[in-house]
Amino acid sequence: KHSELVYKVYAGVMVIRRTLVHRKLRGQGVGQKLAKAALDYALLNGYFIVIECQFVRDYIHKYNPHYARYIIE
Repeated sequence: KHSELVYKVYAGVMVIRRTLVHRKLRGQGVGQKLAKAALDYALLNGYFIVIECQFVRDYIHKYNPHYARYIIE
C-alpha cells in the first residue's frame, strides 16, 4: 500500500507537487500526516513553500493556517 507526497527543493524553495494516498488508506489521516511532515521539514530547513497540490493547500487552510506565512506564489 503505497502513499507519497511528491516535492522538489531548489534555491531555498520547496515545491509540493502532489499527494497520493492508496485507496485502501484514504480517510485515515495518511495524507494529513504526509502534508504535515513535508511542511515541518520545509520550516526546519528554512525553505519557503510553493504549493501545487490542492490537497496540501486545503490541509493548510483547514487545519494549520500558520504555515501560510511561508507560502510564496
